[in-house]
Amino acid sequence: MTVDRNQPNPFSRRRFLTGSVAAAALIATGCSDDGPNRTATGPSTSSAAGRTTTSHAAKLAGDPFTLGVASGDPLPDRMILWTRLAPDALAADGSGGMTADPVDVIWEIAADERFAKMVDNGVYTALADQGHSVHVDAKALDPATEYWYRFRVGEWTSPVGRARTLPADSPRRLTLAVANCQMMETGAYAAYRHMAEQDLDLVLHLGDYIYEYPGVPGARMSQPDRAIVNLGDYRLRYASYHLDPDLQAAHARLPFVATWDDHEVANNYMGDVVPASPTGADLDRKAAAYQAWWENLPVRLDPPDGAVLDVYRRFDIGNLARIHVLDERQHADLPPCRPEPDNTTDFGDCDARSAEDRTRLGTDQEAWLAEGLAKGGVTWNLLGNPVVLAGVDAGAPEGDPAYYLDVWDGFPQARQRLLSQMADSANPVVLTGDYHQGMVLDVHETPFDETSPIIAPEFMACPISSVLFSQDVTGRTPHLRQQLDNHGYLAVEVTPDQLTARFQVVADVADAASAVTTAATWVVDAGDPVTRQV
Repeated sequence: MTVDRNQPNPFSRRRFLTGSVAAAALIATGCSDDGPNRTATGPSTSSAAGRTTTSHAAKLAGDPFTLGVASGDPLPDRMILWTRLAPDALAADGSGGMTADPVDVIWEIAADERFAKMVDNGVYTALADQGHSVHVDAKALDPATEYWYRFRVGEWTSPVGRARTLPADSPRRLTLAVANCQMMETGAYAAYRHMAEQDLDLVLHLGDYIYEYPGVPGARMSQPDRAIVNLGDYRLRYASYHLDPDLQAAHARLPFVATWDDHEVANNYMGDVVPASPTGADLDRKAAAYQAWWENLPVRLDPPDGAVLDVYRRFDIGNLARIHVLDERQHADLPPCRPEPDNTTDFGDCDARSAEDRTRLGTDQEAWLAEGLAKGGVTWNLLGNPVVLAGVDAGAPEGDPAYYLDVWDGFPQARQRLLSQMADSANPVVLTGDYHQGMVLDVHETPFDETSPIIAPEFMACPISSVLFSQDVTGRTPHLRQQLDNHGYLAVEVTPDQLTARFQVVADVADAASAVTTAATWVVDAGDPVTRQV
């Protein structure tokens, strides 16, 4: 994996202590993936035979590791290790039962599950204003290697997590799962249980990790029981989700690379406009949502600066693949064709939809993506794309076109700029979420024009648990190759010659023990963007 963007030290406001029997030293860590303004720095290593000491005595009411552990943003030589301290995970104020005091958390990473072969250890000071979350950047690791990690506070020891670094140089294979849309009230997480049983390099999460709606009474109900609007609310909602044992199992076994969609803030939000907020713009709510997202996911990013957090970044897996992880909400222009900013009417058309200067990604991210696609040096370019790119006409077969303005159909000129860049890149493949269905689509150089060249396939992952849309759009969407009304996830295998996408579907989304089977398998060969079902 290579890095070519620089960012201020993402942990400059955190303290790491690594040490031996004799002493502990205060150090700072950094980040190393290819994101906006990122540097490749990290914690110094301590002797595996040494002991780590702490300075903040922990006074906790119970086990602080109720939310589990996670790894994320893997590189060939490093990995983010995450936990969040919460002895009372569902405390009404969102604090997790923690006081305002900082807590020193011992972290350990080893080459074996019994921790007999210690690789590194240290102390991370978890702060109240960061939700007592822990983001350790463990470095100096070997590529394509399994590690085990854990955390300790006082008498308490966390569950053991497994981390795997990405391959380097010329890997022959990359395996990943694509996940999205996991409203906990509307289904169990059998998809995550199945995912955790697989031998995968990473999970690419494309958003809607939580939903902001009021908790829905049912088999299980997220907290609080109202729409979430402030930082305590968002923290509590994430805690509700993280208590699920199957989600915890997936996080503990597989590295996650995550971006967001809209429900991490509010349905259909874009830019600074949050639908249903009194003024449309709601920077306080957006800032709270961004802060909680950062606290609750294993990401190599600076904490948010108010309502600003650049999450787009890329990962090079040797010369095999480049994964471009996109943010399609924060920098987007407002949806067109709506009479009021908070009007959530999603379908329609107007002249404003096709304005040349409208942007989905924002100027900086658009230029960054163009540079990454043109860069070369890899066989495959994988786009982690939260909302559908190829286009969906949801109108009646004999009626007027109806475009879902919340996706790329609301930004046709920005989409055309992206498609032109993709057409000149090596083997682009679009991996998509959001739509609460599974789909396989042809991405044409000119959308909805079947005579124009196909430049890429688009694979839309089924939702983990959110309610299915179950809308048949085949009549007006001729470039749609397959549509699946199922819950589940997308399993992707990449080799130098071929990319294979398997739709893993859940038989009964209400049953955490449900069977998960392969409903469809599609293949695309390097050098040929036309998919075929096998």
